[in-house]
Amino acid sequence: MHHAVMDRLSMQSTFLHHLDARTKLIVAMIFTVFVISLPQTSISFLLVCASGPFAMLAFSRVPLKLASLQILCLSPFVAVFALSMIFYDTTPVKPAFGPLEFRATAGVLRCIVILVKFAITMTTLIVLSATTRFSDILAALTWLRLPRILVMQIALLHRYIFIIIDRTCNVLRARRGRKFRNLGIKYELKTAAGMLGNIAAFSTDTACRVSMAMAARGFTGSIEPLIKPKFAGNDLLFAVCFAIYIAVLFVIKGIV
Repeated sequence: MHHAVMDRLSMQSTFLHHLDARTKLIVAMIFTVFVISLPQTSISFLLVCASGPFAMLAFSRVPLKLASLQILCLSPFVAVFALSMIFYDTTPVKPAFGPLEFRATAGVLRCIVILVKFAITMTTLIVLSATTRFSDILAALTWLRLPRILVMQIALLHRYIFIIIDRTCNVLRARRGRKFRNLGIKYELKTAAGMLGNIAAFSTDTACRVSMAMAARGFTGSIEPLIKPKFAGNDLLFAVCFAIYIAVLFVIKGIV
């Protein structure tokens, strides 16, 4: 996804957008750790856990199609690990979905649990990035005492990678406009190697120019937010609601 899309979403005016970035980041981290640390449990309880992130997705006016595409783009990396669970454990089990029971194997259940957890945590991160300016997220990471060099690497990667993506799209578009027929695998590989070399040379040249531009503008190695963040009453309300939500999940977990 291009950063301009997320930038436009983060400029909206909703309750979540007006919250302090530190509040949203801490809540997202706690909820992500909570979901990941859940043992192999019923699918119905995981769906209850998913109610929170998807409700926030609706409240923040983030298009569901956009979030779904983001999850699908990253799902192959997790799907390879999840599908391997099917062959890892073939112990027969009877998973329950509310009053219904099904016959399956422990590997199938683990596969479904991994995929559902991935969807829940990814939705949480999408809500965070779509309701918070990236500069505010960096300021929140700095406030959490994350190493400054790591914060700087994240900032440069976030901005610089889109320059490379734009260059790659331009090269591929130019290639499609000049490709009238298939010239064979040998020539195609030669052309692809040339395109990769062009992109690599462009990235090196761009890195030098970006470095000189940052130095010319007085960059000192740290990112200072234009607006100093501060906690407000809405942040306290959101934190209390999140605590109640987690408590309810623990109660439901004990019942299930």
